[in-house]
Amino acid sequence: METDLVYIKEEYEKLINLGANADGAEKRRRGFDFERLLNKLFNHEQLEPRTGYRPLGEQIDGSFYLDGRIYLLEAKWHADPLPASTLYQFKGKVEGKLVGTIGIFISMSGYAEDAVDALVLGKTLNIILLDKRDLDAAIARNIGFTNVLKLKLRKAAEEGAVYFPSEGEIVTAEKKHLVEIDNLHYDPATGGVLATRAVEATTADLLIVCEGDTDREVIAILSERILGNAGSNRSIKITVAMGKFTIPRVANALWNTFYSESKVLIVTDGDGDPVRTTEMLVKGLEFTDWISAIPNPSIETWLDLDVNQLKKFNLKYRIEQSRQAASNLDIEELQKRDEQFARFHDAILGK
Repeated sequence: METDLVYIKEEYEKLINLGANADGAEKRRRGFDFERLLNKLFNHEQLEPRTGYRPLGEQIDGSFYLDGRIYLLEAKWHADPLPASTLYQFKGKVEGKLVGTIGIFISMSGYAEDAVDALVLGKTLNIILLDKRDLDAAIARNIGFTNVLKLKLRKAAEEGAVYFPSEGEIVTAEKKHLVEIDNLHYDPATGGVLATRAVEATTADLLIVCEGDTDREVIAILSERILGNAGSNRSIKITVAMGKFTIPRVANALWNTFYSESKVLIVTDGDGDPVRTTEMLVKGLEFTDWISAIPNPSIETWLDLDVNQLKKFNLKYRIEQSRQAASNLDIEELQKRDEQFARFHDAILGK
């Protein structure tokens, strides 16, 4: 059994380190190898997996058995985050099966920032979303797929959070780069895996919940700069909800489970209607020790970037442009002219 786990880790490392210049054939081969790796992982954890099959013309990537229930599996490894339409297709497959069937969707490229919102608003929840962070937790950090999935299932049942993060970043003034709670960190801008020092942290001085990966990169850089300028020794954890309307669900689940002693800062786009955004948060959050910073219409406003232009490019480019803008931003000037950024700035410093 230990030999199997060593093999799984080694193969997983090979897959995630496939070069960015790999050709189409190599990337397709990685997709097939990834499915085989998942099957080996599920066998290792005694989940009785079944490989891909085609019921009535459909393609199901596989299934597995856990605690008396069969779960259907879809696993993708694309270059870009998956749109809501891909999730809807899988959701339809699941709905055509026995009542109560749950689907597990794994996307190693993550999900489009509006995909999770589109999935949960006013609809029956029957799929759970996992991404590369979850596989890192399960394989690279020895948590195990079963343990990762059980936590996600519980949060989906209790809070309606179809996406619940397995990790986040800890940011402090002493670090020039993001400090991961985990030993491995996937950098979506470079496509590489960074080895970082493990940080023992069950709580932080401030927990930030934001919409997506681009927001997290911006918030991490700004937080680090603000803490450094002030000489503060505060620690901040940043977690992604993968959507605006899922923020309350993820924040509730995090606060109820791990962070009841931490102040919570919600950073989410106003989308032209910050009043309604605030009302959404007030209605959805189940605890009182929170504040919000709502850049309007979006966090790119703080950076002087045109969000409509950025959306024409892939995630890697958007993150890199946002990183550069956040690194060069005149914090003092923005603090004076933007009330929401001033709230963000004060929250970072605990004022």
